[in-house]
Amino acid sequence: MAIYAYLRVSTKEQDSQYQKNMILNYANENSYSPVTFVDETMSGAKSYKNRALGNLLNKLSSGDILLVNEFSRLGRSLLDILEIIKVINKHDAQLIIVRDNLKISDDMSSKLLTTMFGIVSEIERDLLKSRVKEGLIAAKARGVKLGRKPGPAKSKLDPHKELIQEYLNKEISKASIAKLLSVNKQTLYSFIKKYKMKKTTLS
Repeated sequence: MAIYAYLRVSTKEQDSQYQKNMILNYANENSYSPVTFVDETMSGAKSYKNRALGNLLNKLSSGDILLVNEFSRLGRSLLDILEIIKVINKHDAQLIIVRDNLKISDDMSSKLLTTMFGIVSEIERDLLKSRVKEGLIAAKARGVKLGRKPGPAKSKLDPHKELIQEYLNKEISKASIAKLLSVNKQTLYSFIKKYKMKKTTLS
């Protein structure tokens, strides 16, 4: 029986050490030794057949164990992950998702139907979390500044700023301006205060 562990990160800026530590702890606790690690930097959007994972799956034999920290390390598509599980079962090997202590093998086929919804839920959550994280890392690598852009928040009165100024110059009351623009008086007052608007005299 051979024991393998698959690690994957999407970019060079990421580190697989966390995955490795989690798997090593699990292996030690369950007396799985020795563990052969397969580590690669590759987008999970690529087919497993075009990744080191594909070569690893071809090596599996009956009784072998494949350790993975979480479902999202296998791929970003639910269908791909289910196909990978099918390949592992075909080799009569066992897949263990370390984080959830979930063991998937061919002899649990009868149980798979009753637990599928739970598994799918876990997979979808992992995939969403992974896509968001990888997207942020990729954006940061491109120099995109993350977070809210600085500057004042947009107001629905912004397009009417010049008109409001014109009304103020004509000494129309703020209450009347609010009615003309169909907005709450407080909204108008806050807008005028924000931009420090007041009556101006044209020369």
